[in-house]
Amino acid sequence: MQAKTLNSKIIFIMLFMLIFMTGCTKASFEAVTIGSDFGVAPKESLVAAKDAMYEGFINRRFLKIGDELVPIESAVGRNGYKASGFVKNETSGYLNYAPDGEKKCKIGIDVSRHNGEIDWATVKSSGISFAFIRLGYRGYGTGKIDKDASYDINMAGAIANEMPKGVYFYSQAMNYEEGVEEANFVLANLDGYSLQYPVVYDTEDAENADARTAGMTAMEHTDAAKGFCDTIQAAGYEVMIYANKNWFVKNLDVVALKDYPWWLAQYADQPSFPYKFKIWQYTAKGKVPGIKEKTDIDIEFTDDLEEVLPITETE
Repeated sequence: MQAKTLNSKIIFIMLFMLIFMTGCTKASFEAVTIGSDFGVAPKESLVAAKDAMYEGFINRRFLKIGDELVPIESAVGRNGYKASGFVKNETSGYLNYAPDGEKKCKIGIDVSRHNGEIDWATVKSSGISFAFIRLGYRGYGTGKIDKDASYDINMAGAIANEMPKGVYFYSQAMNYEEGVEEANFVLANLDGYSLQYPVVYDTEDAENADARTAGMTAMEHTDAAKGFCDTIQAAGYEVMIYANKNWFVKNLDVVALKDYPWWLAQYADQPSFPYKFKIWQYTAKGKVPGIKEKTDIDIEFTDDLEEVLPITETE
């Protein structure tokens, strides 16, 4: 019995490796596990083990985007955030990150003219610790760059209430040079303001078939991001890239951008994104005292020890 079990395990491992090298599908897992005889378990146990092994393998090596499996890049560092650590604060109503009962986050917001008039004193007293204020944007149709209509008044309100702040720019840059152009616009409008948080490059889908950026490749989006980030860094500011989960993995080269801090947008009770990210926008429909309109709410992770090293090819 022992020899039979050992031989079966060796055969299973060899077949498993063959599947990995030739393409991983659930059907191929079934071909290996169903009917395999380890000599120690009934078929039902093998089916359950097969499902668990398949899901574990997928979650370790791939990111699920709809029905597509996108390989996770081993060159990019993983985060070590614990799913059980995301809990709602019953007093404030804000989601927190508190693994093992110890809070390791700050709660913030990001705002623009769309949020209307803001009572910054009330916002701060509600437990909000930082804010990102939209400085400007590029139009998805004309490509014209404009300043957010509420930028100066929001900056003044944050300053008057000693709210730590950063700024973000909604990009529709098509290449490196346009990324530089957007960054220079930001720098010109930062004159006279001090920041406690980064300058953020906001890259996302314009959700319009006629957008000038429609059809751009991931490399083109990446070049535009680098143009912006390189220029901001050269001016002495911290920089960060904002995108949603799908945009990061489908429309950007995550390896080329891995040295910049990331701000993830994913609306959920907990994030399902493998890579390192410093800030998480968990809702676009938050209720914040002092703001009448629905508001983006963000979590900043304050414990750098939660970051883990990249996996190796042998893991």
